[in-house]
Amino acid sequence: MAQLIEESDETPTTIWTRQDYILAIVAIMVKFGDGVEIYAPGVITQKVSCELGVSSLQEGILAVILYLCFALAIMVSVPVAKKFGEKLTLFLSLYLSIAFAVVCAVVPNYYTLLLSRALTGLCAGLNNNTIGIYIAKHVSSKEVYNKSTFLFEGFAVPVGGAWVSFLGWVLLDAIGWRAFVLTTSIPLFIPPILVLHFCIIE
Repeated sequence: MAQLIEESDETPTTIWTRQDYILAIVAIMVKFGDGVEIYAPGVITQKVSCELGVSSLQEGILAVILYLCFALAIMVSVPVAKKFGEKLTLFLSLYLSIAFAVVCAVVPNYYTLLLSRALTGLCAGLNNNTIGIYIAKHVSSKEVYNKSTFLFEGFAVPVGGAWVSFLGWVLLDAIGWRAFVLTTSIPLFIPPILVLHFCIIE
């Protein structure tokens, strides 16, 4: 993705512009949300099993399907972003992440839950890779890109995972897994949508 940044004859700069900061903040929020979505199944699985009567095999499938769809979406994200544009692809994946979080919270049975988690994995993989492409295209320099990449790749995803694990320890027993999905997933994707809409260049 770094190669998407245009070469310049000028001396490389590490000075961050306002646009660079906005891009980095959006990337951190998106990656943080992806971290929450990726680790959430492990937090809610036991509660889901008790309520929906899920077997051990079904538990394993529920955990694996998200990762498989996540990997598949990463593989197709570049052609999708090129065809529809990075910003539109990000918007769609973020809006759909919210929609599938709602579906996950109201599913009547295991198979509907499995489908919603698969679609969530597709959205997470799509925005996970597309945000990197988008930043590489619009950031001011390679040096700034390299530093921002560390923030959202090496920091935001695992912190999102740690955050949802902590919230599971604090909230899950009190509010149930359905409310937990809503309270941990939906608020994370609203800020990047707003920032992308009002502050980011095309």
